[in-house]
Amino acid sequence: MKTSTFLSLLTLAIFFLASCEDTNTTENNPTEKLISIGSESNDGLTVDLFSDDSLIVGLNTLYFQLTDDATGTTITEAHIAQKPRMYMDSIKHSCPYTDPSMIANNDDLFVGEAVFIMASRMMGAWDDTLSVHNEDTNTMHQVVFSGLSVSETNMKKNLVFFDADSNQVIYIVTLNGLSSPEVGSNDFTLTVHKKQSMMSFPEVADLGITITPQMPDMGHGSTGNVDPVYVQNGKYDGTVVFNMTGYWIIDITFSEEGEHLGSVQYDINF
Repeated sequence: MKTSTFLSLLTLAIFFLASCEDTNTTENNPTEKLISIGSESNDGLTVDLFSDDSLIVGLNTLYFQLTDDATGTTITEAHIAQKPRMYMDSIKHSCPYTDPSMIANNDDLFVGEAVFIMASRMMGAWDDTLSVHNEDTNTMHQVVFSGLSVSETNMKKNLVFFDADSNQVIYIVTLNGLSSPEVGSNDFTLTVHKKQSMMSFPEVADLGITITPQMPDMGHGSTGNVDPVYVQNGKYDGTVVFNMTGYWIIDITFSEEGEHLGSVQYDINF
């Protein structure tokens, strides 16, 4: 009887330890559910790049994991400066982006963003050059993630208008978070950046934005929508309500300091 009880307790103990080990393995792998984009090294530093999904035209969250090659330790304090570029024959341009903060998050990842404005094509490809200052060793490193694959979407629009001096102004707008819409409330994020030059796309903050979803085939809209409000880094969060499946049009109207700028339109079909 004692032997049977001992064996039962031993089995439970082994099962408990194995469960804890599996749990710890999962918890210690923060990139398990992310997509690996690439890995590059320079002078004793390895940078691994991840994203939530494949890269697309629109807003992409980028995760950078830094490793000291000599010690194998993960670096949690560094300054990372991005330079995303698309090269098309003799032409090159950048896109809106946000550099990570100097302190890694709780998963030891540095989180940045890139709003790709064009898909990769046979005649053009995206690179992202990173300049990294390792605060621990006070050393500079540079790595290049080349040939990034960016898929096309219909979520990028240009809002074009003229300012008081009759100069043409272009705001680049992307709609994000509605790739898999459903009946009911759907949260989304707009990004708005000014095309100042081929290399400069500063954020546009504090715009007035209203959304008007319509179902033209049925002749109705929806209620309960929440107009986007500015959050940070050119991002505006809102909520759109679809009360049935089918073809929807979302009209998005922009104003600045009370002055109407124009509107863009998105088609949603599900």
